[in-house]
Amino acid sequence: MADTTLRITEMFLSLQGESSTVGLPTVFIRLTGCPLRCHYCDTEYAFHGGETKSLKEILGYVQSCGVRHVTVTGGEPLAQKNCLLLLEALCDAGWDVSLETS
Repeated sequence: MADTTLRITEMFLSLQGESSTVGLPTVFIRLTGCPLRCHYCDTEYAFHGGETKSLKEILGYVQSCGVRHVTVTGGEPLAQKNCLLLLEALCDAGWDVSLETS
């Protein structure tokens, strides 16, 4: 798992605007890529590009934000083979994690 990488479009701290955690400070991790092309998509900019980041870099960023909630989103996050490893690592580290998927 030490060499696990993911393609990241952006990571940022904001307030959750959806779900049961609406209004709570949340770290958003937007993974790059999506094969679906849904007609209602509002994040087409996440289809391509991004930067490769290690799992360690991602977890370090989340920790530096100092909040409890993390949302993994995309693109379509589950299209990346290492998404499940990311989710597992975030949960194992004690964060409250949600996944936005199609």
